[in-house]
Amino acid sequence: MINKYDNKFLYFFYKLQKLYKNKSPNSHFAEFAEDVMVNRIFKNQDKGTYIDIGAYHPFKGSLTYTLFKKGWKGTNVDLSKTSIDLFKIARPNDMNICCAISNKTEKKIYFENSPINQQNSLVKQNNEQREIEIQAYTLDDLLISRNIENPDYLNIDTEGNEMDVLEGVNFDKINPKLITIEENNFAKISNSNNEKTNYMYERNYILINIIGVTMFFYQKLLLDKISDEIKI
Repeated sequence: MINKYDNKFLYFFYKLQKLYKNKSPNSHFAEFAEDVMVNRIFKNQDKGTYIDIGAYHPFKGSLTYTLFKKGWKGTNVDLSKTSIDLFKIARPNDMNICCAISNKTEKKIYFENSPINQQNSLVKQNNEQREIEIQAYTLDDLLISRNIENPDYLNIDTEGNEMDVLEGVNFDKINPKLITIEENNFAKISNSNNEKTNYMYERNYILINIIGVTMFFYQKLLLDKISDEIKI
């Protein structure tokens, strides 16, 4: 076998390949480029499933769009009917559901800033928000009712009620390899005693990264594989 280092001709083209292969900048859709990390973790997995809670928009700010383009399928959930209508156009083969996810299956009030807005939430922020009744489900109840199987990736971005969402997850049934959770409080996200970090650790997930306001939790049992998955 010819060694590329000994053969000057082969080594010249090898160097060109290494030089220009990585010249193009990485593109991203998420606000803080969190999707670059998500895609690194799943770079060797061409097929998979995701659940995006607080999905907001099919492209803008999306942590799942590149996975979708790659051939993955998933479930997109949002409070806003307008958001879900956009998903039905852009991702018609996904399951797109307008509802709330919380720690109980019941009717709730959500607070709307505008028909499609990242700040729409079950948590009231000001008196200018429109109050809208909506059906809420625990994630466990929603997956059972829609016959949705355990995903590879779960994203939770619900503008303040992420802990309620987590409390409605049956981790004996739902154990994605990766779970990303928003934490908009910078004081909390940098605290080693963070409530979400402790809650996830008790359910066999380890915090492996924080990008912007997103916390990355990885299955403890798979942790020995993470270095190979994220290497360039």
